[in-house]
Amino acid sequence: MTDISEKEEAFLVSVFTEYKVKNALDCACGTGPHLYLLSKLGVRVCGSDYSDAMLKACEENLSQEGIDVITKQADFRYLEEVWVEKFDAVLCMTQSIAHLHTHEDLVTAFKSMRERLNDGGILIITQGTTHFTLQDRFRFDLVVNNQDFSRVFSRDIGEGFQTINILDIYHSDKVSKMETNSVHIKIILDDEYKSLLTEAGFSQINIYGGYDMSPYDKESSWKLIVVAER
Repeated sequence: MTDISEKEEAFLVSVFTEYKVKNALDCACGTGPHLYLLSKLGVRVCGSDYSDAMLKACEENLSQEGIDVITKQADFRYLEEVWVEKFDAVLCMTQSIAHLHTHEDLVTAFKSMRERLNDGGILIITQGTTHFTLQDRFRFDLVVNNQDFSRVFSRDIGEGFQTINILDIYHSDKVSKMETNSVHIKIILDDEYKSLLTEAGFSQINIYGGYDMSPYDKESSWKLIVVAER
């Protein structure tokens, strides 16, 4: 059920080993791919999401794989309202944080995530928006293209925000249709992450440009990955 690449899996294994992570909270778990992966790797995981529909799909996916994970509906600005337990790692993956649009909401969310961490715990954030990928030549992106299904992203970039238009194309022998959707998200890059996370109380803030943990490069990085220590 996971679309997580081998490179991302290797990155998570490396970071979790370095920081001795035994338990983790995915606070924007979506349909559950990271919960599935980390469970398979022996990490005790919990998951939450703002969307009840996403949580339902997540629970169904994990159940089909025979995996039992505690999941709860939660706004990641206010995790303390749902989670009492503290964790060695909190994950907020695939640009989920960018759905918050104001400085106040972002700092509130990062403070809430920090409070759910044990001393020495880490927050991990990943996204595909970088200085490099915001160039106009990457406005259109074929992100999935297999025998039965294709997905195309097109982006409209404004001042501090981007609208990602999603075109899903179903082209199997049984189904032939198209569906469209759009999301409007904030553009958050390396310097703003450092400022926000520092304000929220994080200490060491590491910004990487790929799952190989190479330094973030504004001229060439395809990924922006944050590992921030409590």
